[in-house]
Amino acid sequence: MAALYASDMPNRFRAGSVKATQVAAWIVQGAERLGAEELRQQAVFSYGQRLMEMGARVPVHAQAAHERRFPRAGRLDQAERAAAGSTVWARLSASALARNADAEVEGGCPCGGRGWIAMPPLPEAPDAMTCPVHGREATRRHAAGQAVSA
Repeated sequence: MAALYASDMPNRFRAGSVKATQVAAWIVQGAERLGAEELRQQAVFSYGQRLMEMGARVPVHAQAAHERRFPRAGRLDQAERAAAGSTVWARLSASALARNADAEVEGGCPCGGRGWIAMPPLPEAPDAMTCPVHGREATRRHAAGQAVSA
């Protein structure tokens, strides 16, 4: 998605109007512009952002960083759609699948890596929730009998 955003991909096009080879060319172009390290960093932060959005827990600082990184929301949506379409039939290696699971919150996660986010005290509400980004790892460590706090 970040590579497509950085490429010469048009801001608008219909999904069926562009060949897969053109989308692949834009991905390569954007990846070359960003470089491997920046592309990887953007992927990690973008996945963290997505997880926090799904959990409705995006910190203000992370949202601001995301909007600075991707200032044109319509272009970002187009890039996300094209990226999703380009990976539907792609075969990924085990190492690529493992990398795709990497996520971080830009500027620091509210859980501090512990896997739990403290909630404001409300009647009949839990005092913490599982972190959308780090919760799975904390649960895995807990099940293995390992320390959960960071």
